[in-house]
Amino acid sequence: MSKRTPSMAQSATSAAFGGLCNVIAGQPFDTIKVRLQTQSAEKKLYSGPWDCLFKTIRNEGMLALYKGTSGAFVSIMTENIVLLTANTGIKAALKSFRGNDKPLTVGEYAFCGGVAGIFSATAITPAEVIKVRLQVSRGSCGKGDIHQYKGPFDCVRKTLQSEGIAGLFRGLSTTLARDLPFNFVFLGSYEAIVSAFASMHGENATKDSLTSFEILSAGGLAGTFGW
Repeated sequence: MSKRTPSMAQSATSAAFGGLCNVIAGQPFDTIKVRLQTQSAEKKLYSGPWDCLFKTIRNEGMLALYKGTSGAFVSIMTENIVLLTANTGIKAALKSFRGNDKPLTVGEYAFCGGVAGIFSATAITPAEVIKVRLQVSRGSCGKGDIHQYKGPFDCVRKTLQSEGIAGLFRGLSTTLARDLPFNFVFLGSYEAIVSAFASMHGENATKDSLTSFEILSAGGLAGTFGW
């Protein structure tokens, strides 16, 4: 029996739940990474990741590891929706430009992913800015040398007041430099891995023939290659 293609609502719900799980599991690690990356080289607050973890919990409590969670969730949801929509549209446009219905090559899938990354990177930059600013807001640990925010809305308000709308797009060029090649490699390698798995099921097997574990493995391997 063939598998039924999920509706847009089902895909969006899956993306939301997956994004929520991603943020809950990964946010503490991301907070530690961001604090280590943004500390001053002349006046280091942390000697390493473990030191950063223990000092953050000791000075600010366990919940400090989840600073910027709202921004992270908005970012990953926006990225999933924009990337999926843009990638689908670009693939359709490429097929229309070619004038035939032949399946796209791995290189073409990668190209579409890279171009789609331009749209997703632009869309998520404001949420990323808010997330990072909340993550490095250290309260009593670093008071006096860094902006303090009461929450995401306070951070947005203060950013707009002091820097204007451009402040929400700080680091856009860096985000583009990260996401364009990532999505090029990620979506291209994902299609290559899926095709390899499908070939193990028989000559005429398609993506629908793969098990959930194989799909999950393809995504995990593609993400590893992308990073």
